[in-house]
Amino acid sequence: MKRIAACAALAAALLASQAAPAAAPGPAQASAATTVRIKNFEFLPGTLHVSKGTRVLFSNATAGTTHTATDRGAFDTGQIKGGRAAEVRFGQKGTFSYHCKIHPFMHGKIVVG
Repeated sequence: MKRIAACAALAAALLASQAAPAAAPGPAQASAATTVRIKNFEFLPGTLHVSKGTRVLFSNATAGTTHTATDRGAFDTGQIKGGRAAEVRFGQKGTFSYHCKIHPFMHGKIVVG
């Protein structure tokens, strides 16, 4: 008899916990992120449009070749070896024209709106 009463009490507790409304979560914090691929001595896409606060991942898909993404005074990823990546967060609006310091003929643009 004690066993039945214990099971009934446990079942009632489980039902009560399921019926209770869950606390409302806080506002969702979206984390915008996108990628610029570095492949065959090109930044892809060549021009990228993003929103303020977006994180841009510069991903070097060129095995055996090191690159950078640099906008003098605004950002510099440092050297990114093949198969590696570096991230830059764009916290202000504007147009950021960048290049590879190692291969200056490589150019790209980030437009932050």
